[in-house]
Amino acid sequence: MGVVKKIFKVIGRILLILLILILIFIIVSFFYQRSAQKKDRELLERDGFVHFYDAGDYKMNINIYGEGKNKIIVMPGNGHAEFTVDMKKFSEHLSDDISLVVVTRPGYGVCEETDHDVTTEYIVDSTRTALKNAGVEAPYILMPHSLSGIYGTYWENTYPDEVSGVIFLDSVNEAYPEETEEEINEMTSGVQFQITKFLYKTGVLRVISDITSGDSSEEYAKDANALFALNPPAFSKSHISETKNFNSNMKTAWASIKSNDIPKIYISTNYQTIDDIRDYLMFMDGEVDEAKAQEWFEDEKSERETEYRNNRSKYIEKVGNCKEINIAGSHFIYEQKPDEVAKVIEDFVSGIK
Repeated sequence: MGVVKKIFKVIGRILLILLILILIFIIVSFFYQRSAQKKDRELLERDGFVHFYDAGDYKMNINIYGEGKNKIIVMPGNGHAEFTVDMKKFSEHLSDDISLVVVTRPGYGVCEETDHDVTTEYIVDSTRTALKNAGVEAPYILMPHSLSGIYGTYWENTYPDEVSGVIFLDSVNEAYPEETEEEINEMTSGVQFQITKFLYKTGVLRVISDITSGDSSEEYAKDANALFALNPPAFSKSHISETKNFNSNMKTAWASIKSNDIPKIYISTNYQTIDDIRDYLMFMDGEVDEAKAQEWFEDEKSERETEYRNNRSKYIEKVGNCKEINIAGSHFIYEQKPDEVAKVIEDFVSGIK
């Protein structure tokens, strides 16, 4: 019996020591992250990625790339905190008469949070306010990427006098399915979400990330990482509100549609051939997994994908004066094929009266 007590005593001491070590690691991680985020902010300010403008009840970060007379308002996809860095690189492929005005949303990167319910109306109105305070006057050419298709659709239908053209960049559209309540709960309050949020708040994720990730040779890679690390959108209260409102935000946008003559293009990224998929895999992975390519190509021909494309075509027709242009590749096609995307944009802008 005495031996058993000694064993439990030793185990207890070991567990206590482990607990103390874990607590020390968490405390060190917390202060490490605070210091790292301060350096992140300094880096972004030094490299010119921080420009705040009043958006109503929060300050929006807006970056303008280029001095062209044709200003395109570029809107990020879901949770894409580093989008402005991507657009800075992409802007170098555009002609001098085009400038990109990259807006963001509350809780993304350095952009401030809001206590407001993040609805379609709120996002569009706060963005309009921030642009006016930044001295960017309407009419605008809108370029919503991905999720921002919701906001671009609502904007051009609700305030048509402010919009001279729209470039839907592989945007969410009326064919896009709603999220289930279970999916939304998992993304905003599920077990995995709570654990990951705890690890982020304590700084543990930052420590692990900085230890395991190597330095990238890509230009502005440190700025992109800093924008994400400062405030990962998934854990910001504003982005959580946006996620919870996803279905209702879509309904608001689609209900606003009134066919109009505003010039529009929809840049889709569907794979037409198996070589398109091979090109994408080479771009992403540096090699082609033939089995994966074949499986992916078969999925592209599935009934589900065919139905989605058909319904998207109906949306494109419904919004009015909109032409679909397909550039096969990544959802982030401006990274994979920047020159092709730039040429499409330049041709569209030059055709706007």
